[in-house]
Amino acid sequence: MRAVVDTNFIVALIVEDDVNHLNALDVWGKLEEAVLPAIAVSELAYFLLKHHVDLEVLEEVLSDPKIEVEPLKEEDLIFALRNSNKIKTYDDFNDFLILSAAVRLGLKLLTYDRVLQEIYQKHVK
Repeated sequence: MRAVVDTNFIVALIVEDDVNHLNALDVWGKLEEAVLPAIAVSELAYFLLKHHVDLEVLEEVLSDPKIEVEPLKEEDLIFALRNSNKIKTYDDFNDFLILSAAVRLGLKLLTYDRVLQEIYQKHVK
């Protein structure tokens, strides 16, 4: 399986006391490739710094052979802007960039964000 992974999926993978950790490990075992949008890399760096975790963890994530970093494309920005009526915060904007990557690549989106998952479901039907 190949899928776009949201930041919270990666966090659940690396944080053992995350409520979704075991589920994330199970899903990770089934993944052949995890497409990580570049904006999610930035969000992950912010999360690690905020929680005083060495950025070497990010290096480990990026060096995992399953991870493919997906660059931000102009069409992702346009997609987010076309959905600006649903964007209230910086995090919402980032979520639409991640969502756009999944839609653009025709891949499943792995996220523990229920709102983002609902929006994703509407865009893939």
